[in-house]
Amino acid sequence: MKITLLGHYDIASLYALNRLIGLLPVHNHTVLLSGEQASSEAEDPRLTALASHDKALSDRFLAGQFDVDLAAELSEQSRATLNNPNSPDGLQSLAATSPDLVVSIRYRRILRDDAIAIPAHGVLNLHSGILPDYRGVMATFWSMLDGASEIGTTLHRIVDSGIDTGPVIEICRRPTQYSKSYLANVLALYAGGCDTVASAVRGIASGSVLAELPQVSGGSYYSEPGSADVQRFEELELSLFAEDETVSR
Repeated sequence: MKITLLGHYDIASLYALNRLIGLLPVHNHTVLLSGEQASSEAEDPRLTALASHDKALSDRFLAGQFDVDLAAELSEQSRATLNNPNSPDGLQSLAATSPDLVVSIRYRRILRDDAIAIPAHGVLNLHSGILPDYRGVMATFWSMLDGASEIGTTLHRIVDSGIDTGPVIEICRRPTQYSKSYLANVLALYAGGCDTVASAVRGIASGSVLAELPQVSGGSYYSEPGSADVQRFEELELSLFAEDETVSR
């Protein structure tokens, strides 16, 4: 199958995309990114520092400075940017990849009906939180702030422009590691999460019908934390990142 992978220039997305390509070597992949990690001047300086640290890790990751085999699809020559997938030019760019399936991992844009209709087998999204409890942005941060015993990824379909609302295919859970940083906990999600994506892709490729369940009611939608939220996080002796963090196989 031809698979178009949508992601972002952040360390978790790049790591996950690279891992997924390695798990699915028999398929053709195109990588489209929504842009680079960035923070506005209006954000809390601690979030700005997190974004800067993330970008530094991403640069080092793509430079081959970690113990990870980078797939050719993540080389600078073969990944492209798709900032506005719903514009006429964006739709044309997405259609030009001729995707049988689109897989989104940390893509920072909302896909609307015309974009969703392009791949014959639809769009899968790997959300970095347990749905429907933690929809939206930085689900792991909010889970840790709530003292949740588990964090996880949710593989679900994107069927409309709702955010993290489509039917669930599989949830991959793991214990929250409060001795480690927010970013370390996020990175730890993607080994198991990518395994669930790979299993679903293999099922689709073989003609199987995926088991999908509508999301139960409840849960909350979270946006980027504010300064008061980050302060509460630190008062719980939790950290956003650690300088010695790395990425491994």
